[in-house]
Amino acid sequence: MKKIAVLFIMLVSIAGLMACTNASGTSRGDKTTIEMELDKNYDDTDPFVNEKLFCVSEDLDALAAEGTFEMDGESVFLEVKDNKTNEVLWSNTWEENVKSEPFSISLHNLTKDNEYVLCLTGRKINYAAIRITFDTNIVQEREKPLR
Repeated sequence: MKKIAVLFIMLVSIAGLMACTNASGTSRGDKTTIEMELDKNYDDTDPFVNEKLFCVSEDLDALAAEGTFEMDGESVFLEVKDNKTNEVLWSNTWEENVKSEPFSISLHNLTKDNEYVLCLTGRKINYAAIRITFDTNIVQEREKPLR
C-alpha cells in the first residue's frame, strides 16, 4: 500500500511538471525555440490564425527573444499576447514576400501564473515560417491552454 501511495504521488508530481511542456518547441541548454511553419494548405480561411501557447516557470521583469521570419504571401501579423486578458505585449507586421528577415522581441513583467500566446494571422499565404528563440530555458511551450 505504501509503494502505491509513493507511486501515485510521483505520478501526480510528474503530471504537474508536465503542465508546461515543450511540444514542438525545443529547449537547448539556456535557450528555448518555438517554430511555426505553414503552407497554403494549412487553412482555407482568409485570414487564417495559428497560435502557439507558452508559459514561464518563474516571474520575469524582462524577456528577450530573437526571431527569423520568411513568407511567400500577402501579409502576416504576429502578436504576443496575455492569453487570459488578450493584452498585446508585442506585435509586428510583414507585407508581401519576405526572405529570412531577423527581428527582436522584448517582453516585460511576465508571471509564472500566466499563459502567453504567439498569434500569427496571415492573408493569402503560400508559405510562412517563423522561428523564435528565447534567451532562457524557463520558457516552455504549452500543448493545451490553462482555461
